[in-house]
Amino acid sequence: MFVVTGASGHTGSVVARTLLAEGKRVRVILRDEAKAEPWRQRGAEVVLADLRDVAALAMAMVGAQGAYLLVPPPVSTSTGVMEACWNVVDAMRRAVDESGLPHFVLLSSVGAQHTEGTGLVKTVSLAERELGSLGRPMTILRSAYFMENWGEGLSPVVASGVMPSFIGPSDRPVHMVATRDVGELAARLLREPTFGKRVVELAGPVDYSSDEVADTLARLLGRPVRVAEHSPAALVPMLMGLGFSTEVANLMAELVEAIHRGRLTFAHPSRVVRGRTTLDEVLGGLLRSIGALPHMGAGAEERSTTSP
Repeated sequence: MFVVTGASGHTGSVVARTLLAEGKRVRVILRDEAKAEPWRQRGAEVVLADLRDVAALAMAMVGAQGAYLLVPPPVSTSTGVMEACWNVVDAMRRAVDESGLPHFVLLSSVGAQHTEGTGLVKTVSLAERELGSLGRPMTILRSAYFMENWGEGLSPVVASGVMPSFIGPSDRPVHMVATRDVGELAARLLREPTFGKRVVELAGPVDYSSDEVADTLARLLGRPVRVAEHSPAALVPMLMGLGFSTEVANLMAELVEAIHRGRLTFAHPSRVVRGRTTLDEVLGGLLRSIGALPHMGAGAEERSTTSP
């Protein structure tokens, strides 16, 4: 049996669905009962728990072969982000220890080998350090920038033909990956546990620049899309104008500044695992989700998001 946190999110949902499709027993940890019934219908066991609840987490992990763990990103209005992260990470560390969990996969990020100057990536750097201090078998899955992040604010891009970019020169490729590839690899790593500590770094089939993202959108839409480059400093007032807290806005600006400076790179570039999902597939799905492209048939839609 495998435990999956974040089952209502992009990667955790893929992990759980992949394991269930392979006939594995899965226990998903959710906070919201309203999201539980679809998982029960798929055959998963549901545990309702807060990720800061050590006792509930430990009980959910007892008897499991492994667990998929992640630190939820802060909501846009959050304050005390690192303290909140510490509370979750500490609870997970204690639950793993108390339950005797034999192995877990921790979702991390490119650049998490650095402890400072990486914005929100510092939360997973903290998780790597604290969970690694247990000395238990663990797999750290350092993911590239999610391709799905381009879905934020996509409707205005479709309407205006202008795509804002804060991640550096528009012609410079950046490590990106589809969340489907993250979830499928995490499921495989759970089935193939390590006896010590291993770090697996994951990117998409190729790296993409902002120009290539805009060109792909233009090709899919059949009309021009251009990139409007912005500095990391411009991100703070823009996000605060959208209701983000000062703290979250500054952490996100620090993250994109790290991308600008080439700091968010893999620790072992020659050993990076490459996923199979292309930017075309992800952007096509995002455009269909907002009604900018016709939807595929139900069977094709399901295959596009869950099949290997």
